[in-house]
Amino acid sequence: MDKLLYLVSEGVKNVWRHKMTTFTAVFSLFLALYFVGVLAIAGDNTHSVLQYLRSKYKIEVFFNQDVGPETAKGILDSIKEINGIRTATIIGKDDAVRIFKDQFGEDILSILGYNPLPISVVANMMRNSQDPLQVDPIVRKIDKIDGVAEVRYQGHLIKKIERTYAGIIKRFPILAGIFVMVAVLVIYNTVKLSVFSRKDLIKSLELIGATPAFIKMPFIFEGIIDGLLSALVAFPCVLATVNGLNYIMTNFTSWHIHLSLDPIIFVWLTLLAGIISVFGSYRAISGLLK
Repeated sequence: MDKLLYLVSEGVKNVWRHKMTTFTAVFSLFLALYFVGVLAIAGDNTHSVLQYLRSKYKIEVFFNQDVGPETAKGILDSIKEINGIRTATIIGKDDAVRIFKDQFGEDILSILGYNPLPISVVANMMRNSQDPLQVDPIVRKIDKIDGVAEVRYQGHLIKKIERTYAGIIKRFPILAGIFVMVAVLVIYNTVKLSVFSRKDLIKSLELIGATPAFIKMPFIFEGIIDGLLSALVAFPCVLATVNGLNYIMTNFTSWHIHLSLDPIIFVWLTLLAGIISVFGSYRAISGLLK
């Protein structure tokens, strides 16, 4: 026990002796943990955001003028059976007149003396798919149904949203890996500087028969302390970022989106900080003590 306390105390002393390099290491590792944490939260919430956007996707289906209410219900049932359609609502001719008046402020019956607006359907897309949603095949199936005159949808916008989502999901692991690699290099160089500054003491310990493990442990503990300090700073910053974004979206936007934060992420960040610190420290001290 006394031996362990001595090694830990030496690690603490190393941190205190090299305050500037420790600050650099802690700050760099903090940035890495912060961005990895934000990326992890973004990854958890990206699909929720995508679901919200997908709920706004609409396909407007206009029927031929000679399609009556009964035929329209049959077409509606055919649309609902298409894979990828979540809901579909029929818009009758009278409903179309009211919608036209709400949007344009004109009564089309007073202008033309008759109702030229066809029966139509507004269809909403499925929103739970993990894969990018393919809208064009659905539109083609709807367009082939007898009685359908025209299909309108925001194809370019939908494709852009789905493509962006797919690109983000692919890039998350790459970005996280880059931040982790940078953090490992920073810890590596910090411990390396600490070893160089105490090389005379290390040589003396080697001469009196100290084992390599005994010599390495204070420097590994130094790296672990740097990692824990970084994690303690990163946690409140990640939490503040999520709360700040939720406040902005609640009070300054019409988006019904609330970012969730799973507390387990803090456990993973702590483990990540420990792994980065131990690996970087071990590589640095092992490279110099052979």
